[in-house]
Amino acid sequence: MRNLIVLCCIALGIVACHSSRNMAKLNDVKWVLQTLNDKDIVLSDPNSEISIQFNDVDKRVNGRAGCNRYFGNYEMEHDKLKFSPMGATRMTCPDIQTEAEFFRMLEEVDGCAIKDHVLSFLSKGKVVATFKKSEDKEKITNN
Repeated sequence: MRNLIVLCCIALGIVACHSSRNMAKLNDVKWVLQTLNDKDIVLSDPNSEISIQFNDVDKRVNGRAGCNRYFGNYEMEHDKLKFSPMGATRMTCPDIQTEAEFFRMLEEVDGCAIKDHVLSFLSKGKVVATFKKSEDKEKITNN
C-alpha cells in the first residue's frame, strides 16, 4: 500500500512538471500553423501566415490568422487547454475561409501536446492543428 502511495505521488509530480515544462515551451514563442484538420496550410500570399503566441503572465494569446490579427484569453491545466472567444480585426482576403476554419478549430480545442518541437492542438483526443516554432525573431505584441 505504501508503495502505491509513493508511486501515485511520483506520477502526480511528473504530471505537474509536464504542465510547467509545456508552458515554458509555449510562452514567448511565435508558433506558425502547419496543418489544420489534417490539411497542410498553404496561403495565397507567401508573406502571410497563421500564428499564435502565448503570454503565460496574463493568460493571453494573440497572433495572425492569415489576414487578420486576433487576441483572446486561454486556460491551461496540465495538458488541458481552452480558449476564450477571440477578438479580431475585420479585413478580408483570399484566405478568409482558412481563417474562419482556424477560428472554429480554436473553439473546439480541449488539449495540447509538444513533441519533437511540434505543438499540437487536440479536440476529443484527435490532433486538429499542428504548429512549428517560427524562425522569425519578431514578437507579436499583446493587446
